[in-house]
Amino acid sequence: MNRLRQFWHYTDKVFDLPARLRAVRDHRSQAQIPTRVFNVSLFLGAVLRVASLLALQAQSGRRGWQRLAGWKHTISDDACGYVLERYRLEDWRALLVDVNRTLKANKAFVPAQIHGLLIVALDANEQFKSRCRCCADCCQRQVEVKDAAGQTQQVTEYYHRQVYAQMQGADFSVILDVEPIRPGEDEAGAALRLLGRMRRLYGPRFFDVVSVDAWYATGPFLRAVRKLGWGVVSVLKQERYEIYQEATVLSRDQAP
Repeated sequence: MNRLRQFWHYTDKVFDLPARLRAVRDHRSQAQIPTRVFNVSLFLGAVLRVASLLALQAQSGRRGWQRLAGWKHTISDDACGYVLERYRLEDWRALLVDVNRTLKANKAFVPAQIHGLLIVALDANEQFKSRCRCCADCCQRQVEVKDAAGQTQQVTEYYHRQVYAQMQGADFSVILDVEPIRPGEDEAGAALRLLGRMRRLYGPRFFDVVSVDAWYATGPFLRAVRKLGWGVVSVLKQERYEIYQEATVLSRDQAP
């Protein structure tokens, strides 16, 4: 716990993190536990890679933890889950932007530069899936499963995917922002919505290049990113895409 306290003092000195965490709000109307207590506990849980809210409940009973959180009682997993559903996400996003701006101002991103350019990678990742529970924001797909008799059946599977904007160096990795993929939407649509918001929050010069995989390499997506003011680096392996055919023609007469 002494190491954790030292880390906490470091975040206070460099990022003013305790004050920024206090600024994060939720939508509870009759809060019995202050929001800042949950903010600090969830942050510490992420730092220590606490595996579940139930494990976080156990950690919140430690005296050192309680001193940092400013709450002398154990926080139940149900209370954490209740608050997580009611956070004001714009407050967390503002905190993330402030921390990343501080990192850049302190030259932390310099080791990640390639020929002086900062590159942000976009990619989608799936967190949750279920064949029996869903919400209004779930995407859907049909999957084949075998029943007890060994017969193949198609069932509906519900899932959540998000597009992440990530900056990576040799010794670090930071998330700049996250955007969920909406039902019936492809990754590129969510990625463009994400990039538009990042341009407003970070500004057009916070990074220089967007890196994407082959699924994003379509004319509309590339033109939209260029219009936002960034260059694009992409893998080209979808032969049916127009950009692949253009690149093939342009490179035909050039030496490898």
